[in-house]
Amino acid sequence: MFWRKKEKSYIKFHTNKDILETIPHPVPAAKAMPDWFKKIKPRMEGRDIADAGTIKRCIPVLDAVSQGYIIPLWADLQVKIIPVYNFKDKNGKIVHQESTDKPEELVGKETTVTKDIMESFDKTEELGIWIKFPEIDLGLGQLISGHSWQQVGNSCDLKKFKLGKVLLKFTNPWVIETSPGWSVKFQNPANNWSNDIQLIEGVVDTDTYYNEVNFPYVWTGATEGEFIIPRGTPLIHVIPFKRTEIDFEVSSYDKEKKTNTLKKMYTKHYDRYKTLFWSKRKTNG
Repeated sequence: MFWRKKEKSYIKFHTNKDILETIPHPVPAAKAMPDWFKKIKPRMEGRDIADAGTIKRCIPVLDAVSQGYIIPLWADLQVKIIPVYNFKDKNGKIVHQESTDKPEELVGKETTVTKDIMESFDKTEELGIWIKFPEIDLGLGQLISGHSWQQVGNSCDLKKFKLGKVLLKFTNPWVIETSPGWSVKFQNPANNWSNDIQLIEGVVDTDTYYNEVNFPYVWTGATEGEFIIPRGTPLIHVIPFKRTEIDFEVSSYDKEKKTNTLKKMYTKHYDRYKTLFWSKRKTNG
């Protein structure tokens, strides 16, 4: 009888060889956990040891932030959130609307189409966004593009954000390849709220689709100002999973099984789930 060695599952990140050593590489998520989570201590001071655990000792949260892989931002991202102004002619009629941080520079100038002279301006409650990478050439053309709001429709809840109707898109420099039968979910970095980028999440069968997957997003912030999101900031959380059928059931729970679980839990003061039920994850990289 011949035994066939079991092949390991894999995920591979590929990019243009000309920029491979220029941009930061994807890493296991365990190496790019949120700063707030890394900084918090596992135990609150001045509390009884059995009741002193912080979220640092919550294994479900740890698994959420450490599973999968992180694609870091490949270059500094400059973001300006600026007000929108109505510009009026000499009769007080609105002839132009524009987002700008220097509205006074438009006074006295003509509108492009109607050639009206803009004599005054009023600040509106609306905001505009200006977003830019440095002059980096990744060989991918335009690094930031967008979608029309009509592509998601007015029932989409993104509209609750001040700039939620401005649908932007990152051009991703990485091609991802996974083992046969494996896909990946692209999502926001788990429990990481360090900036106001909100991805529109998606799933791709990366075992057959060998191409860059670009990432649509919106800016959820409503604060005027200028911001730099540094190169290397966790941007995309990549979660590989195996496509398989799962039997689905809805019923009453097994009372005996649940009681036995609780009895086992109550033999420990803390770290109950971690020491009694949890299976430690393994990630290479």
